[in-house]
Amino acid sequence: MEYDCGFTNDNKRFRYRADAIIVEDRCVLFAGTAKDDYYYSIGGAVHMGETAEEAVKREVYEETQLL
Repeated sequence: MEYDCGFTNDNKRFRYRADAIIVEDRCVLFAGTAKDDYYYSIGGAVHMGETAEEAVKREVYEETQLL
């Protein structure tokens, strides 16, 4: 099981995230789902022992299946 880097303090939550801004041919890649009415940058939580660079590469692959 992987654990995310983050903590809770006085009912406030911090979660260390890494997100990608992918630009190709002057276009920016965003993700979305059929059920949501918005788009978002690709990324997610950094796991314990993982660098932000490793996390963003993992998240991009998980969400797009692209390397």
